[in-house]
Amino acid sequence: MVTNLKIEIEKGKEVAIINLKGLLDAHNSTLFSDALKEVVNEGFLRVVVNFKNLQYLGSSGLEILLGKIQAIRNKGGDIVLCEMSPKIYKVFDLLGLTNYFKIFKSEEETLKSFENG
Repeated sequence: MVTNLKIEIEKGKEVAIINLKGLLDAHNSTLFSDALKEVVNEGFLRVVVNFKNLQYLGSSGLEILLGKIQAIRNKGGDIVLCEMSPKIYKVFDLLGLTNYFKIFKSEEETLKSFENG
């Protein structure tokens, strides 16, 4: 399948970072879902999704985040987001999701948030 979404997963000792690049829409959202499943199945409960190189986020991408976060939180973990473009941040803000997700400006800040519990 040809896709305009690239996903790289970095696995640390306790934190997995999912780097998104390109466009996340209905045509390729299963790739994002699979990446989240992979890290959770490997026992990562601290997941960072880095939006630095993501140009577009469709509703299917939001659905996946919303669908996975509660299960991870129920296990004592979290999905934390970082490095969003103003355009993508505005989508989260308009939907009232900036209060539901922890969103940080940098990956470094995000990782520190996990250290602080």
